[in-house]
Amino acid sequence: MSQLKVEKAYCGEIPLYIVYPIRETKRSVIFYHGWSSEAKCQLSRAYLLAVQGYTVYLPDAVCHGERDRLEDYYTMKAYPVFWKTIIQNIKEFPTLYSYIKNEGKDQPFLMGHSMGGMSVMGIAAAYPDLSKGIVSFNGSGDWLLTHVFLQARFGVYMGENRDFCTMLKEFSPINQAEKMAKLPMLLTNGESDESIDLRAQEHFFESMKKYNSSIQRITYPKLGHFVTTNMMDDAISWMESVR
Repeated sequence: MSQLKVEKAYCGEIPLYIVYPIRETKRSVIFYHGWSSEAKCQLSRAYLLAVQGYTVYLPDAVCHGERDRLEDYYTMKAYPVFWKTIIQNIKEFPTLYSYIKNEGKDQPFLMGHSMGGMSVMGIAAAYPDLSKGIVSFNGSGDWLLTHVFLQARFGVYMGENRDFCTMLKEFSPINQAEKMAKLPMLLTNGESDESIDLRAQEHFFESMKKYNSSIQRITYPKLGHFVTTNMMDDAISWMESVR
């Protein structure tokens, strides 16, 4: 990958790694990392995309990387931060979008894993006309159902927190399905994922099919909460088919 140019940049307060293809095109991808990870840990995935001619933008989310990392991501105190980080990714997207358009790029594909896979779905719901398509690895578009599963999985109990549930309901993609009717979407999940229960994504997919004929879903037997080379290959093939 030595021929690929990697650059560190800042989009306002957002630290970015940018991976450029050997021959620059107008094609671009924004890749969002998962919970407790950071932008620089996604470089190997960005290389695979850059080889295909995409310029890849890897932002650090709040409370990750250079942006005030948490000491422990798996505590009761940290759990609400997980959702607030997703919502902050949504709010920051217009800034990233303007940055990419100012560089002369076409509409970006949005791609992400886990928390990032949920972020791209939330961004798609909020700004359905500002991306070429989305790829969600091990994510979910039904956030209230995922909230239930995550509490059970990690032993967290939020109680009857109406404000919190109202916030999730407001931003949850499943409640904005009609807005995404024309947006190409690829949803992938490992069938043995113990972190983000794939039943929530299955429910979202079944709900979305009524509105969006271009939505696709792939599940991978015996795969846990990981993004494999096979997943990346499937995503790239799908992107080539819709661009």
